[in-house]
Amino acid sequence: MKLTCVRLTALLALALSSAQAATLVGYAELKADTFAAGPASGAWNAGLRGEARFPSQPVQGFSGVQRDPSGQGFLFLSDNGFGARNNSADYLLRLHRVALTPATTARRAGQVSVGSFIELRDPDRKVPWQIVNEASPERRLTGADFDVEGFAIAPDGTLWVGDEFGPYLLHFSADGRLLEAPIGTPNLAGLPTLRGQSPVVVAHRGSSGTRPEHTLEAYRIAIEAGADFIEPDLVVTRDGVLVARHEPVIAVLSADGRVTEATADVATRPEFKDRARVKKLDGKDVYGYWAEDFTLAELKTLRAVERLPQLRGRAYDGRFEIPTLAEIIALVRDVEARTGRKVGLYPETKHPTFVTQAAGMNISQLLIDTLKKENFTDPARVFIQSFEVGNLKELRTRIMPAAGVNLPLVQLISSPDEAPYDWTAAGDKRTYGALTSDVALKEIAGYAAGVGPYKRWIIDDQGRTTDFVSRAHDAGLLVHPWTFRNEPTYLLPDYQNDPEAEMRQALRAGVDGFFTDFPATGARVVGQYTVPEVRSPQHHAYAQGVSSGAANLPGSGGFEGLNLSPDGQGLYALLEKTVAGDLPGQLRLMRFDLGRRQWTLAGRYALEPAGEAIGDLAPVNDHEYLVLERDNASGEAAKHKRVYLFNLREKNPDGTFKKTLIADLMNLRDPQKLAPSTTGGVFSFPYVTIENLLVLDARTILVANDNNFPATGGRGREVRDVSEFLWIGLDAPLKFAAGAGHRSAVRK
Repeated sequence: MKLTCVRLTALLALALSSAQAATLVGYAELKADTFAAGPASGAWNAGLRGEARFPSQPVQGFSGVQRDPSGQGFLFLSDNGFGARNNSADYLLRLHRVALTPATTARRAGQVSVGSFIELRDPDRKVPWQIVNEASPERRLTGADFDVEGFAIAPDGTLWVGDEFGPYLLHFSADGRLLEAPIGTPNLAGLPTLRGQSPVVVAHRGSSGTRPEHTLEAYRIAIEAGADFIEPDLVVTRDGVLVARHEPVIAVLSADGRVTEATADVATRPEFKDRARVKKLDGKDVYGYWAEDFTLAELKTLRAVERLPQLRGRAYDGRFEIPTLAEIIALVRDVEARTGRKVGLYPETKHPTFVTQAAGMNISQLLIDTLKKENFTDPARVFIQSFEVGNLKELRTRIMPAAGVNLPLVQLISSPDEAPYDWTAAGDKRTYGALTSDVALKEIAGYAAGVGPYKRWIIDDQGRTTDFVSRAHDAGLLVHPWTFRNEPTYLLPDYQNDPEAEMRQALRAGVDGFFTDFPATGARVVGQYTVPEVRSPQHHAYAQGVSSGAANLPGSGGFEGLNLSPDGQGLYALLEKTVAGDLPGQLRLMRFDLGRRQWTLAGRYALEPAGEAIGDLAPVNDHEYLVLERDNASGEAAKHKRVYLFNLREKNPDGTFKKTLIADLMNLRDPQKLAPSTTGGVFSFPYVTIENLLVLDARTILVANDNNFPATGGRGREVRDVSEFLWIGLDAPLKFAAGAGHRSAVRK
């Protein structure tokens, strides 16, 4: 580079004297058809091999830039080839040494000189899967093996390269030899659960959205769908057996005898027509058929029916029995024996005060007795829940200690207009809201392990996330809200009939699990956060047919931005696209500790509404970085090509990094007309991908495009895209740390 920083700064000061935008202070370009020595290339098209289109290896497009440690110019990383994996098996991955001399006046053209290259290869067979040049001694890597995007030079002189196919980190020697196996990307979703554990999916009454609730079939479907726990609501029979029903009343009748709600076909059975009666359920008169008025043998003659037929139909009415708790445990054990999968139980003691008054039985005692008899008392596989308070305290202080068991309890919290009935029966006027204060949550933690709030305590009726989860976590309580359903009638308008969006919002709020009528949906959403790795569709496990798990990162969404931290101790790697389950437009910034070989989630970067991807990441100092942000358009359609500054230490209320626009690449001042495309003193940079960013000094950044060789469209539909190099002067100086981005050149 011939132009000194002193002269660039002087030119910049002159150019910025009255400027309101970033200014082009230097320019150069490299013609599209620039080739380096190597074998012929371009023979592949959609996976089929034909005649080579090019006699050697194209130099472009460029997807990453660093200063050359030799002090002579720059190193540019070539992209993965001819636009797709199945077109690029003969494109060799390289870093090219490039000398740049910018045009600083209209009378002087910029110069670009391409010198030697570093070829990326795997002669020591570190890649554990088959590559294109598998059998050759040098095993030169191609664009069909990896999609290399960003790179950094470590203090020891070795090269670290970010890949999009995995996404992987690739570690090379200074001369391009792969030093270790590709390093995958862990799925560090960063969900703020109580102990960092994976959230659980609780099948609410089984898979009750697809089968009649509280039937063995509903539980079986739920387990197959991936539920971690199945929930039986428990009521008692006349002979003291616990069975699964939503309420003690198994069919509710109107005053004239019409069925208004039912979970069993009892109202159709003439032999039981005289069993209907009025009882006070939690202080309200209810007319219907009651479980405690039937023996188990009588209930076994009944069949389950859909409780919400207007919503879910009657296709399965009359097929399934009413199961006992013992039968549900037997089902869980059978699944475990056949599959090895350990599913838990999440029983609810329904209306303990009512059961004591109407049937003279202690439902909490019956539950513990049954669990002990069935030898199902593993505290990792049972939660006991109740809407009342007294029976949970009795379980904690008397019933469980006497039985020698210690199971986690969950205090259910209904809507603010309702109250625990044991409070109401005792004359206490408080409602469930009294259980949501910080003081109350700490009191609950004295007898329970968690709370099960109505979901509007977590996400209000305007769709806003509250502080309930964080306050409950501060008290040491797990949070398992209810109930998440797929039907539009249960969704807020902003979700646009997408039940997964509601579940994702709850997970981002930090819930430790949730109840859902559709456990298949719940398991899919939780799975997006809990699969071990972030994987694109081009991951080798899919390309070579060794994995059946779904990709959770869009294609070409990997480590587009990668750079060394200024202290030389870690790499910051920014994904180009959003991982499944994260908020749209939020990108994960990962940090890889070079000494510990350990990944952490550094935070999330939020794209602007017009932004669709990022192009590069460059350090300014130990806590500030620049990001190239772009849309997916080129030419006249291009609108959003920008450089932002963000701060690792400053975040927005939603947890994303705060950022500041420092250069709009579609609107750069060029008063000297350094670039041939400048019109009216304004320079625009309308390429689809702009993937090279480097801080030169406090006032100047270097930006260059990836020309997606041999693409057209940036400067005209029929114009072959060139590589353009921009020296951009900034209005305000960056807090640039000397050596940031090229620490290896100093310390090597």
